[in-house]
Amino acid sequence: MSERAGFLKLIEKNEDDIVTRLVYADWLDDHGEHEEADRQRKWEGAKEWLVAFCAANNPPEDVEDPDWWCISYAELVAMAREAVAGATGTDDIWFSCGNNMDMCDALRENCAEFWKNWAIVTGVPLPDNIEARSGFSCAC
Repeated sequence: MSERAGFLKLIEKNEDDIVTRLVYADWLDDHGEHEEADRQRKWEGAKEWLVAFCAANNPPEDVEDPDWWCISYAELVAMAREAVAGATGTDDIWFSCGNNMDMCDALRENCAEFWKNWAIVTGVPLPDNIEARSGFSCAC
């Protein structure tokens, strides 16, 4: 197994292993991959932002409203990944927040910050003009 494969296997096993990420970032720098090293160093802060964003824009844990859809960090990342993967060329990049108007409004208001942090966490390059092409809707 190559060194890169070893690092990636450890990170896949525990994405929150920041020590491994930082050692991997140093390894990437040593191998001339400075942009990816920078992304690995920013990963923890980007994930923290996304987790806090979800917490702030979901119903409180003690509210059990069947009409209010709670979107976890993992679900939000996956929905955005699917939207980006489904867009080609100049297509809009759109996804629904179900019955969570707070999340929908927050995504609209924080579009640039959301996509920046999402790209850091996923490692997926952002399509051109992502902010102008983004659409978030609610089923409310």
